[in-house]
Amino acid sequence: MTSGFSTQASHSAVARRASQSDFLPAARRVVWVLIICSSLITAGFIFSPEWQRLNEMKRNLARQKTDLENLQKLTMAREKEIHLLETDPEYLEVIARDRLDMMKEGETIFRLSPNQHKS
Repeated sequence: MTSGFSTQASHSAVARRASQSDFLPAARRVVWVLIICSSLITAGFIFSPEWQRLNEMKRNLARQKTDLENLQKLTMAREKEIHLLETDPEYLEVIARDRLDMMKEGETIFRLSPNQHKS
């Protein structure tokens, strides 16, 4: 019986060592997973405001590009009008009569919309 007991004891010691040797690598993997997860979460908290700021800056840039395009169109229209005022006497006459509410003799003016002057 002594030899049977010592065999059981040695088997249980081997089983404990085997379970401990299996436990340590598993525990290390769990620790590494936790470290990686906490690092990713920390990075998310650190960089999230910067990503939001970057997105806001991109939206601002898009709005400003649209505004710039609109202003460029307006500039081109104004430059065209200036060119016509400087070079086309008929256009100048039409604009002057329209703004001063004057008409030529024998001319009839029909206004289809309210008088809106843009300055």
